[in-house]
Parts: sequence; structure tokens; C-alpha cells
Amino acid sequence: MGSSHRNLPICAVMSALLLGCGAASAQPSPFQARVEELARALQSYPRLKNFSEQQRTDGVEFIVGNTLFVLLHETGHLFITEMELPVLGREEDAADTFAALAMLRVGTSFSQRVLAAAAKGWFLSDRRDQQTGATPLYYDEHNLSQQRAYQIVCFMVGSDLAKFKSLADEINMPEARQTRCKEEDYPKASRSWDKVLEPHRRASGQPGTTINVAYGDAEGDLEIFARSFRQIQMLEAVAERAAADYVWPAPFSMEMQSCGRPEAVWMDKTRTLRICYNLAFDFAQLYFAYLPATPQPVSTNQKRKRKSKSSVRR
Repeated sequence: MGSSHRNLPICAVMSALLLGCGAASAQPSPFQARVEELARALQSYPRLKNFSEQQRTDGVEFIVGNTLFVLLHETGHLFITEMELPVLGREEDAADTFAALAMLRVGTSFSQRVLAAAAKGWFLSDRRDQQTGATPLYYDEHNLSQQRAYQIVCFMVGSDLAKFKSLADEINMPEARQTRCKEEDYPKASRSWDKVLEPHRRASGQPGTTINVAYGDAEGDLEIFARSFRQIQMLEAVAERAAADYVWPAPFSMEMQSCGRPEAVWMDKTRTLRICYNLAFDFAQLYFAYLPATPQPVSTNQKRKRKSKSSVRR
């Protein structure tokens, strides 16, 4: 899509988070720098003391990338609900699309790595479901984990076939599907989100909306996640741009809390977007349990027999 005016709406949400849109910067963004600083700081964390610096960095990027994808997914739900946007299909698919496009529009190597980590997270979630015998929830509002992973890669390939072809080949995405991702999936999704968001952009001089941000305390295994997300200021980055660039009907909040289970949700009654630390802990368990082994895609016949993810909403 290039860098035309149509690219601005979704890009604006992420511009403060990962340093603008377009070509990657030679310097790390403030957010990337904070993530790298966090990885270095975690060398004294007992469970990571035997890992190399690169292993710690990869693990932190995986956890941050997957949590960021969920945060943007829920932000997609927020836009749909608050702006009363039309959804021609399943809302969960639209929210996944918003998250993937937002990260792709940033254009940095860091944003691309964490998006690839999000796709890998869905592959690993599928592998875990197979091993634990989770029953496929074909009635669920979400796609199955592998479908969500492949669609993320499809948008990556669609945005730049040359850059992401090796990733698509690695997961055995057929050449014909890669071409459709470039010619159909990505341009249609990109154009559609830009068109529905453009009327809601905040004009110069319009008052900004108050978006409160809060990080709850946590104990035990979750304490490190509460401290880490507060340190890298994930919520602030998304909230600040959402308030600066869009006109919202009313103030709302974004928070991270201990919830008792891995969950992320927009709550209409309290006007709060909540991300649970338990979700980040779940991503950490996935990473250290299954990587560096590479998740293998399966055939259509095998998929019918597969066990899928749990009913947790992301």
C-alpha cells in the first residue's frame, strides 16, 4: 500500500509505541530499547539465569510480542464497539486483522519480529492443545489456533512478499496462497480498516479523550510480569496515541491485572480494557516448554483430528 494517506489511521495507533511508520529506523525505538533493557535486567531472575543474553532477549520478545498482539486485538474490539464500525464477518477475525495490520504498518524489524512471534505463539498453542487433549471448539467465535497463525503470516506476506516469503515457505504455505495474500487478503483488509477509521480521526484543535492507564499489583509468578510491563510502558504507548489521534465517545481505561486465569477483554459496564498478567505467564510457559523446537503445520486430514485451543478469549 506504500505510505499514502490511507495508511495513516491504523499506523497512528502504533506510532509512539514502535517509532513511526514506513521504513525501519537505524536506531531502536524507545519501546524496543526498553524491551532490550528488560531482557538484560532479567539476567538475575532465577528461572532465566542459565539462559544466554540472546535466549533471554528472544524469550522477552516472544512474551511481549504475544501480549502486544492481544492488546491490539482488544483495541480492535474497542474501535468496533465505540465507533460502531460495521463488521462484515466475525468480529474476532476483524480484531485479529486490526492487530496484525497495526504492527505491520510500523515497518521496523522489531515490530516484524514480535508479530512473527505472535504467529508462532498460535502454532505453539495448537501443539499444546494436541498434547493435552483439548477438545476442538468448532462453535467458538475464534478461529482455531493454526488458522489464526496462518492468517497473521498471510498478512505479513501480503504486505511484502519478498521480505516474508521465507517465513511462509517455512510453514509450508503454498505459492498460490502466498500470491492471494498479496493480491487480495492484505490490500482488502488494509483498505477496509483505513476507510472505517478515517472519519473518527481527531482534527487539529479537537479536545483529546482521557484514557486512564493502570497496572495492578501481582504476587508470586505474576510479580515479574507486573513489574516488567510497567517498566516498558506498554499500555501508555497505545493509550496516548489512541487519545491523541482519535475522537472517542467517552473516556475509558486500559489496565493490566491479576485475574486468576489468562484473559483479555473489553468490559462495557466499566469501560475498561483489561489484559491479565496470567496471559503473559501463559505465553512464558509456551515459550520455555516448546522452543526452540519449530511447530510443524499439518495436513487437512490431520487438522480434522486435531485438538484445538481452550475457550479463553483473547
